[in-house]
Amino acid sequence: MHTLCRLRASLLDCFDRDNYGMLSNCFEGILKKDPTCYHTLARLISMHQNGDYSADSLLEMIGLHLDATFADHNTWRDFALCFLKISQYEEDRMSVCLNGNGEKKQGFTVRYNRIPKILTEGKQGKSWMFRCRWWLNRHFSKKVLASDIATGDLQLLTYKAACASHMYGQEFHYVVKAYTSLQDENDRDLFMFLRMHMQNSIRLSDHLSRNK
Repeated sequence: MHTLCRLRASLLDCFDRDNYGMLSNCFEGILKKDPTCYHTLARLISMHQNGDYSADSLLEMIGLHLDATFADHNTWRDFALCFLKISQYEEDRMSVCLNGNGEKKQGFTVRYNRIPKILTEGKQGKSWMFRCRWWLNRHFSKKVLASDIATGDLQLLTYKAACASHMYGQEFHYVVKAYTSLQDENDRDLFMFLRMHMQNSIRLSDHLSRNK
């Protein structure tokens, strides 16, 4: 079955590469059989960057890949950017201005929670709840944090912290330590990247807890 999925994807890529729905289904099937296959994940990332694959679907596929691997900083960066994109369409801000009697206008912001149900409900919601708990030890434990800092790979530290902020919140220990480490290193670009994600955190684990 796995070989057939690969063959089908190869044929589609050669003869019907504009059929993005079929292609993505094939690539997803391959990843579900072999979540360590970065080449297949890279194809989905490329489709997403071209606007042909959704952020929430890519988030799920990268999640499967990270369940099975300890990926480099590029994969964590793509994962973080999926969370950020979801945060931008799950919070539809509507500004309302009221005119007083000759008084200054006052602005209000209304926030609508639109986290995709695929992340919080049903079978995949349970899968994400398990993942959030499991990754506390697998990817974000204090021991892993110390190791990530010791390697000196600030990009890995930054992008993992950005993902952690979306999964667990800005006050999560991995996020706080990475934030202070980047301040000490004086790397403005990475610092601003992490800060942006912290400010737009979707706090996925909180939503999952409420949906129990």
